[in-house]
Amino acid sequence: MLRTIIAYAKLLAFFAHSALWLSLTMLVALRHPDSFEYYRVAGVWIRGILKIFGVGLRVEGLENIAPGGRYVILANHRSQLDPPCIGVALFPRVTRWVSKIELRRVPLLGSALVATGQIFIDRGNSNAAVDELRRHRNDRDVLICFFPEGHRSSARELLPFKKGGAAFAISAGLPVVPVAVSGSEKVLPNHSIISKPGIVRVAFGNPIPTDGLTQADAGALTECVRVEMQKMLNEMEGPGSAAKAA
Repeated sequence: MLRTIIAYAKLLAFFAHSALWLSLTMLVALRHPDSFEYYRVAGVWIRGILKIFGVGLRVEGLENIAPGGRYVILANHRSQLDPPCIGVALFPRVTRWVSKIELRRVPLLGSALVATGQIFIDRGNSNAAVDELRRHRNDRDVLICFFPEGHRSSARELLPFKKGGAAFAISAGLPVVPVAVSGSEKVLPNHSIISKPGIVRVAFGNPIPTDGLTQADAGALTECVRVEMQKMLNEMEGPGSAAKAA
């Protein structure tokens, strides 16, 4: 009972915190539409989320992200805490997320995502999704982030990867950085409101170049990222997930 009460108290704190800082983020983004001024405010929001849920963040491999370098980030997805954990790990580098279009309908969050230029794709309309991604292939000074599994996994095993992130990276001529996130599912499990403090590890792998690749190579690049991400997770957690995934 006490654990449930604490969990609801954290949720109330999260909603109050988000209502304030998302509103401020949106206002700054609307006032300065051609700059990243909003990201300093957004940084307060995402760092606050980790504090509310008692997340201790451990970052590895950040040296693989060159200052000023442009990359496509592909990460595994187990918890709603994954985006803020990755965002805090990379801060002050600006991240731009590829999200399902349904998030636009979420009160306040959807408006803030639109105002800050996040990328929405309709998973039921592949042609529209491709066109939307193409509009952003020349985005500058941002790290474009994908969850190639498409949605959160409730198990340690990686879900099948979609090729959109790899296809985008090839189209934009950007290297792909595989990112492994471990521990977020223990702090805030998928489809649960019951959280507990814990350590989340975010590991950045070596960039995988896309020079000379064509769209015909998107499947092979996707598999290369999946294999590397699985290897990173096995190193972080042990080979238990690999045995089932193999």
